[in-house]
Amino acid sequence: MATSQLRLQRQSAPPLLRLLLPSPLLLLLLCTLLVPPLGVGAGQLLDASSVGALQAFKSALGVTYSDWNADLDCCFATCGPTDGWTNVFCDGDGQVTDITFQGGSPLSPGPLPLQLSSLTALTYIMLRQLRIHAELKAFTQHLSAVSGLQRFDMAYNFLYGSIPAALVTMPALTILALPVNYLTGSIPQLGSQLVELILASNYLSSSFPNPSTPLASCSAYSTCLTDFTGCPGSVRTSGVCGTICGGGCGEGEACAPLVEEGTMPGNTIPMECAVSIDSVPPRLMHTSAAAAMLLLRRSLGVTFTDWTATSLCLVSGGSMLTPHGWTGVRCDSQGHPIAIDITATTGQFLLPAPSFPSVVSTLQALSSIALPGNGIYTEFKAFAWHLSRLTSLKHLDLSSNVLYGPIHSSLLTIPTLTSLTLSDNYLSGCIPALGSQLLSLSLSSNYLSSSFPMPPTPLPACSAHTNCLTDVSACNTSEAGAGNQRSASECAICGGGCAEGVVCAPNLMVLRRAQSMQSTQSTQSAMAAAATLSYPMSCFRSRDSFLPVAMAPDAVAAMLALKTGLHVPFTDWVQGALCSVEWGADSTTHGWTAVTCNGEGHPTAIAIDLQELSGSFPSEMSALTALTHISLINDRIVAEIGALAQNLPSITNLQYLDMAYNFLYGFIPETLLTLPALTFLSLSVNYLSGSIPQPGSQLLELALSSNYLSSSFPSSPTPIPTCTAFSTCLTDFTGCPGSLRTSGDCGTICGGGCGEGEACAPLVEEGIEPGSIIPMGCAVSIESVPPRLMHTSAATAMLLLKRSLGVTFTDWTTASLCLTPGGSMLTPHGWTGVLCDSQGHPIAINITDATGQFRLPAPSFPSVVSTLQALSSIALPGNSIYTEFKPFAWHLSRLSSLKHLDLSSNLLYGPIHSSLVTIATLTSLTLSGNYLSGSIPALGSQLLSLSLASNFLSSSFPTLPTPLPACSAHTNCLTDVSACNTSEAGAGNQRSGSECAICGGGCAEGKVCAPNLMVWRRAKSMQSTQSTLAVAAVATLSYPMSCFSKLLPWSFWRSIV
Repeated sequence: MATSQLRLQRQSAPPLLRLLLPSPLLLLLLCTLLVPPLGVGAGQLLDASSVGALQAFKSALGVTYSDWNADLDCCFATCGPTDGWTNVFCDGDGQVTDITFQGGSPLSPGPLPLQLSSLTALTYIMLRQLRIHAELKAFTQHLSAVSGLQRFDMAYNFLYGSIPAALVTMPALTILALPVNYLTGSIPQLGSQLVELILASNYLSSSFPNPSTPLASCSAYSTCLTDFTGCPGSVRTSGVCGTICGGGCGEGEACAPLVEEGTMPGNTIPMECAVSIDSVPPRLMHTSAAAAMLLLRRSLGVTFTDWTATSLCLVSGGSMLTPHGWTGVRCDSQGHPIAIDITATTGQFLLPAPSFPSVVSTLQALSSIALPGNGIYTEFKAFAWHLSRLTSLKHLDLSSNVLYGPIHSSLLTIPTLTSLTLSDNYLSGCIPALGSQLLSLSLSSNYLSSSFPMPPTPLPACSAHTNCLTDVSACNTSEAGAGNQRSASECAICGGGCAEGVVCAPNLMVLRRAQSMQSTQSTQSAMAAAATLSYPMSCFRSRDSFLPVAMAPDAVAAMLALKTGLHVPFTDWVQGALCSVEWGADSTTHGWTAVTCNGEGHPTAIAIDLQELSGSFPSEMSALTALTHISLINDRIVAEIGALAQNLPSITNLQYLDMAYNFLYGFIPETLLTLPALTFLSLSVNYLSGSIPQPGSQLLELALSSNYLSSSFPSSPTPIPTCTAFSTCLTDFTGCPGSLRTSGDCGTICGGGCGEGEACAPLVEEGIEPGSIIPMGCAVSIESVPPRLMHTSAATAMLLLKRSLGVTFTDWTTASLCLTPGGSMLTPHGWTGVLCDSQGHPIAINITDATGQFRLPAPSFPSVVSTLQALSSIALPGNSIYTEFKPFAWHLSRLSSLKHLDLSSNLLYGPIHSSLVTIATLTSLTLSGNYLSGSIPALGSQLLSLSLASNFLSSSFPTLPTPLPACSAHTNCLTDVSACNTSEAGAGNQRSGSECAICGGGCAEGKVCAPNLMVWRRAKSMQSTQSTLAVAAVATLSYPMSCFSKLLPWSFWRSIV
């Protein structure tokens, strides 16, 4: 009968009863009309909340009954044979009391929905024999909200994991039946309300808990319990109990059955560790780890777009169903990566020679790396060199790639490495000695030769078949096809071998071209062909053969200016240091840390990451015409971006710029987004504000996430393929999808805005990580710091200094404007290389590699320099200044504010005078790359950084009052450098005895030992191309030394000029 008809009966019956006479016939008629059919009660209609709860149950468990329909509001069998909610039973008031399913179609793994809590009369849930494959704790996580539940039966399913304590202590629960499942762990303490408990045929362990009251009925037979007191039963065999999931699972995991089609509950089936609900949710990766992973992404060429600084990392044990980023990466609860698993992701490694960068050594929680089947084509030694510095690495799988060359020994002896898989590659050469820690080693299907090394202990799992080995007696003992070797013809790769500096590699030029083109079709086909290991082998240059080169002289000057401009801390950034070459292995000793050069010695990439920098890019960087990549990630740079990057437009070939994870603030300059060659720009996780300028059409990837940028995203001339701007204050994301910061965050920075000539800046304190929500304040902007006239007395002193040093800059005039700190280099000004304070007093002089600026035969600082009492920094590196050091720098000791002095890479000779190294304020002194001789005077305790490398200083290094944080004195004639060079590569590397016998062992009184540069001096005075070559020769510090009179007279210089 239809629901509307029933309602009509119930509403019309009472008035009709009052009108009818009490005759037996009429009473019989009334009974016929008014008594509903059997089982239909006046109060058995479901209310809206009950229907909603059952709908949620239907969605969560995948119920397929057609009468579970929101249009029906009758309980099962109360509205007729075809209407109602099958298997749902109600009481006389229409309240749901029972939900019972037994057999039939399988149900989904849930969980049971929270909405069941609205069914206040629900006392019985039976979900028996429905093939539910779920973790019990996850499935029942909301069940405790059903406060009236008395009976819960889920027998004959595939439930796994431990029994949650909240389930057995539900206040009304008297009967719990979970037999014939795959539950593990111990049984929690039982609630006193339980009367009947059935746990038979599971894998529960430990002893049965002592219940507070005896159970009327209890069954726990066929489990793994050691004590059944209070619940009789029989134990499973110890063999079965000890082998499930290898004896146990890790934190955040549960032992689950591997259910296949047709498997019946209760069958003994394989078990494996699966993600448990106990695992923590995804979290932000730790700041330093994220910075390192972004560098790894770049070095490996990984193209996952969710590898970003603000992506959530899946925590070990976390559900893959939870939204997260960092595809293929798992982190620990502190956000440190513990596993990288990128399997068979064709096209993920598009770089021609991917490798793990040195910064991977900072990922000290990383215990597992798996990159099988990715078609990685590169030399193995260079690719994996830095992995040996991972102190927690346990598992490494690089199988089924195109790795070639020998295996380097340091990898096989990592103390923690227990499993190494390098099968199905093109590796050749001998197998190094194995570490005793290895438990599993797979080297099958390579071209390895010689005999297998005898391991210190037998390897439980070892595979080396299909190689060119002559002896595999210590391996392959348990593998089918053990000892199956390649044929002699197959093993004659590269004609039997390659010359020194050359490595035997698969001839995959087609693959390389396909990768460079990033063509999916060609890359996939080439990789698929490479996987068959059927390509011919040819000799190619090894990365070890790309030896470091001397940096080009003009590049050295620019790089030294960069060192000064950004306060780069690397002590091997000195003239004469070698630069690592592109494709060259990092295993070769070189200088210029974090710099890569091309074969001609011109820098192509600078990656100064995870340091502490400050300052700005100098104008001299315009000389770096080959520079294409700059990375300054997580360097804690606190700077206005306009001031920091004002000289970047002069680097015309710059393609890649990443300055994420810093404290950059202010407005993004338009010139930065329109650099002609720039295709990648990342400024994520900073404190930038204002609107976003129009991006140039050349940009392919733009990352601006986690800033305070406002207004709408500009309409780009062409869509940016990869653009992220989430967590900003934009009102419109058209062209760059993202999500906003809260209006509170956006409206409160700097009180809603700053005045003219100001920028909103973060108030950074020690220990604060980039990206943290910290107070912001208005600071002076680069736009508000115009150049100003130099103070009159200071200008007079500077003109005398110009004359004494022989400076030829034409804009050193009294009428010229002097640039002030933070002022834009793009603003017209004079006094090249000079910075003034707000009162017009010089505070810094920086003239780098200005060949021809110092023409006087004996330049020196005049006595009037002592009047420049605001002067705190002097840098004149790489100017080939040729004079005796002592008279040149004599008057500098009278500068009471001098903190930094850099006279490196010149032609200064003679001894160091003691008054200079004891200036009370001097903290940094750089005199490397000169011709200084004599002993080193006693040092002042104020010095923090001292560089004397590449001179002719002799005697022992002086005992220091306090240790110097940065000290370099290698390549001298010192007999003892124990107090210096303690942390520097090449520490203690001294000149030979013949090199140290300068000037025949010494000069007479009144004379000084100096480089004999007559030829160079003539060439320099001519200012010809030849002079440039001579300057380059001088840089080698190979000129002979001769005795000259101190302070050579002008008549002498006139005779040679």
